[in-house]
Amino acid sequence: MRAALGWVAVLLGAVPFLLLWLLVQRSWSPLSTLDGEVAADLNASVSGSPLLVGVLRAVTTLGGTGTAVLLFLLATLFLLIRSQRRLAAFVATTGVGLAVLGPLTKAIVDRARPVVESPVVDTPSNASFPSGHAMTALVTWGTLLVLTLPSVRRRLRPWLVAATVLVVVAVGFTRLALGVHFVSDVLAGWALGAGWLAVTTATFRGWQHRRGVHPDEPLDPLAVDPDDAPHLAGADGPGEPRARALSLRLLAVAAGLFAVVTALGLLVTAVLTGTWLGRFDRGVVRWFAEIRSADLSTVMEWVGRLSGTPAVIALGLSLAVLGLAVTASRRPAVFVVVTLVGEVALYFVSAEVVDRMRPAVADLTSSLPSGASWPSGHTAAAAALYGAVAALVIAYWRGPWRWAVLVLPVVLAPAIGVSRIYAAAHYPTDVLAGLLLGGLWVYACARVLLPRPGHGARSGSRAGSPAAATAHQ
Repeated sequence: MRAALGWVAVLLGAVPFLLLWLLVQRSWSPLSTLDGEVAADLNASVSGSPLLVGVLRAVTTLGGTGTAVLLFLLATLFLLIRSQRRLAAFVATTGVGLAVLGPLTKAIVDRARPVVESPVVDTPSNASFPSGHAMTALVTWGTLLVLTLPSVRRRLRPWLVAATVLVVVAVGFTRLALGVHFVSDVLAGWALGAGWLAVTTATFRGWQHRRGVHPDEPLDPLAVDPDDAPHLAGADGPGEPRARALSLRLLAVAAGLFAVVTALGLLVTAVLTGTWLGRFDRGVVRWFAEIRSADLSTVMEWVGRLSGTPAVIALGLSLAVLGLAVTASRRPAVFVVVTLVGEVALYFVSAEVVDRMRPAVADLTSSLPSGASWPSGHTAAAAALYGAVAALVIAYWRGPWRWAVLVLPVVLAPAIGVSRIYAAAHYPTDVLAGLLLGGLWVYACARVLLPRPGHGARSGSRAGSPAAATAHQ
């Protein structure tokens, strides 16, 4: 019965896909009319709103190749570290098949992209049918749903399913609104993705229930006993009174840091502009503008990307997931989230209050808010992000060489700050303020949320084992 239900799910995905393929190949009139009208109308509705286009472009990345690769890789590593090798094989097989099946199908069908009157994004160079983003979103988030459902309380499962469906539908809608796919492309992407996810799930079901196989761990991603599921972490956090005290301490640190950084910003912009410090700021920016070259600009652009939004999200998520897996503790994930979210909040509020204008030099950036020069957000993010990497290694690893990881924040954060001055996005004092903000904040978060160096170091017991979990509770 399990195998039969699995193959019924396969057919529910494969049959609609094959039917849509046939109708597209034969240019069935009702479908062609629907495709053309929806693509044109939706694109015309959003083309006049840069804000809406920006939101659509952000949402569509949830079904992008980069997002899928990161999530599949992290899920596989998490399961391997937690000794769930067969579930890791399920995730890896699903991801590799997705990477092959989508481009192969596009190459076979070879359908042209929509032509809209006011394109808002660059039209991808590959074929249109099926939508790769729609397929990728369904398989990626569907796989994560399959993995997490067993370890989630029953009353929360409908909400988790609804959130997954919402993400998949939203990604498909963005492909239509951005004018890069037809309705039939998106529907075919969903159908093919559902079929592929059903194939891998049914295959692993068959592996588990094959006669003579008695594995030590579950093979079926949908039938894992709740006690055996790859839980993210044990209940190792502090009690409620202790957690409240830690929160208040961090809030006090954040308030003090905001006051210091903001006061320095107002002093520099309102009092010291005409002094040697102001002349130094402007002179350094002009000097960097004079030495610009194509090769140096390329290097500086790549350095700056190390603390861009995609890098911060990807590395921050990786730190949180791997910290959960290795330590069997929520503490590293909480530390990463509080550090990065707190840094962004402190930067945003301070920038709003100080409202310093960016250098009056031709910059190498685009779409930056003009009054958000103090402090440097990229530099603060770099200090917080790479400082978090160093803090986790120092807190949870054993041996004197762990202190060498401090080279990451010490070297990368100033280098990223120099790249922002080179691009004329910030003054030198903005960069120094960013280093102060990010550095002090990550230090405070590490002191409050992480164990003292050496006290949380990995022991010889296997990560995720009961002994290791108990040691961190």
